[in-house]
Amino acid sequence: MSEDITIILIEFAVVVIGLAVTALLFYRLPLLPAAKKDLVPFPSVSVIIPARNEADVLPLLLQDLSAQTLQAAEIIVADDASEDATAQIATSYGARLVSLHKKPQGWTGKSWACQQGAELAKGDLLLFLDADVRLGKDGILRLMQAYANCGCTLSVQPYHKTEQPYEQLSIMFNLVQIAGNGSGLPKPINIGLCGPVMLISRTDYMQAGGHAIARGSVIEDLTLGQELTKAGIPYQLYMGDADISYRMYADGLKSLLRGWAKNLASGAAKTSLLVFLMVFFWITSLTSVPYQIIKFAFTGNLPWLALYALLYLVWVLILFTLTRRVGRFQAWAIIFYPPQMIILLAVFAVSLFRKIFGLNTTWKGR
Repeated sequence: MSEDITIILIEFAVVVIGLAVTALLFYRLPLLPAAKKDLVPFPSVSVIIPARNEADVLPLLLQDLSAQTLQAAEIIVADDASEDATAQIATSYGARLVSLHKKPQGWTGKSWACQQGAELAKGDLLLFLDADVRLGKDGILRLMQAYANCGCTLSVQPYHKTEQPYEQLSIMFNLVQIAGNGSGLPKPINIGLCGPVMLISRTDYMQAGGHAIARGSVIEDLTLGQELTKAGIPYQLYMGDADISYRMYADGLKSLLRGWAKNLASGAAKTSLLVFLMVFFWITSLTSVPYQIIKFAFTGNLPWLALYALLYLVWVLILFTLTRRVGRFQAWAIIFYPPQMIILLAVFAVSLFRKIFGLNTTWKGR
């Protein structure tokens, strides 16, 4: 067997392995159970919203919270030294405002705001919501019913709604986030929580160490999830839908790229070796197929060109199936997915470079 054929077969085997592990990585994408209208008493819940310069999106979430079929006991907005009208908006909607300044040394990201909000909360359960989350009228009800069913901490990856063309670049990042967390495996590993929506009892939160345990982490949700595991506290992950959604990085492409770069390499470092290898083969297969099409088109090898064209169609169909569960994405962005893979790899490379050399990341003006 010639060397060229050997290489071709090895590359083909990698593609097939990538297709196979995809079935495992996304074996299950558990949706939050539908709401049951027979209301029963639930523990009191405090909503905690960490907010820094969220004047554009905070009113939308506060409006959603005021329209819930099951009302929270209180809504706390932890204003993390915002430079816009975040504080005024919070008070105008009747939320309890916690004004924070001079974040202590060693605290990173939103952990300080989350911790301060939790320490002032009065509810039996703590519901942490990012300001860009949107809730349907049954959002809190479904969360509370799911908590009653599982009896443990739960977290939701919101359904990603997009509007502008640049937001389509989040397709692959969303899928990598789900795959890397291990929540889609036949037997979920659950590397960590999903930061935008976390519902946890006050007791479990304090036992795990709260957000203080993740004070220096830029991916506090994964760190907190790992601390829950260490403490023997179970949790479950769900996928959102119209009742629990968000629109990430609505303020532009630069924000989108910075946001994903902030988390990507750090998240990969916390992923188990087995899951990391599976994600590696999945991404390699996705990237290799269009590359092989170009290569065989130039060499004129029609049988292999036809085979990889078929595999490209297979990948497009798989991406259509997966993305409709995780967000509202356009058909053109899925059909022409190779540029998205290039951007994903480039952002990961930048994120990895920053992590290796300990370079700072600017986020929300810090």
